[in-house]
Amino acid sequence: MNENIDKLIRDYAAGTLTGNALPEFELRLKNDPELQAELDLYLALKAADNQRLKRNLLQTAAADELTPIAPSGGVTRRLPLWLAAAASLALVLTAVWWWQYSTKPDAAQIVQTYISTPYPPPVTTMGDVDNRSEALQRAFLAYRNGDFNAAARQLSELATDAAATDETLFYAGEALLQTGQWEPAIAYFERVGPGYWREPANWRSALALLKSGRADRARPLLEKLRDSGRRAQVETLLEVIE
Repeated sequence: MNENIDKLIRDYAAGTLTGNALPEFELRLKNDPELQAELDLYLALKAADNQRLKRNLLQTAAADELTPIAPSGGVTRRLPLWLAAAASLALVLTAVWWWQYSTKPDAAQIVQTYISTPYPPPVTTMGDVDNRSEALQRAFLAYRNGDFNAAARQLSELATDAAATDETLFYAGEALLQTGQWEPAIAYFERVGPGYWREPANWRSALALLKSGRADRARPLLEKLRDSGRRAQVETLLEVIE
């Protein structure tokens, strides 16, 4: 990856990309699927690193709990051989059990990690020409500013129009997803037609389905995304919901 692009992605993910660089980068995201895939991969790897750190901390805690405590008062009693062996076996079994359950990825946490990074906002101005209505621009501005409640309300109203664009439908679903309204979000994602927005709609819809406990419906959508730029994230989710 180009070093400059790598820095832009890291700054954007950290929320430190400002000035003209921010809308320029978001416009590139919208028009460059490969750049979007690189951003998604970076976010997935970052989430995996956080999960790995958590596992390491849990393993350290388990090791600390299993460390033998020296008898107090300086009195040492010799245990019978069979009792010592049984105690050792119990410790080993406890360690194995702890390792299996403490290191097993939690699907809900992984899904929430992906959801908590909102889909990049649309570019509200494109040079001197923007064919979006004022109402839609206000809704997108609310989304960009992180006011997802206002964005969800405004975009939901605009999405009732039979002529609503796929972009409007997708962001209506995403704003609802950010406010924890899984069912309405899924409904809007499912209305997105074939084309550019269909793949991200499948991805975000799968996350909403998993949050609502419907892995059976999420799995086919994830299978469709196996060959997309979100492959790493998709494989992680498919593994933990098996």
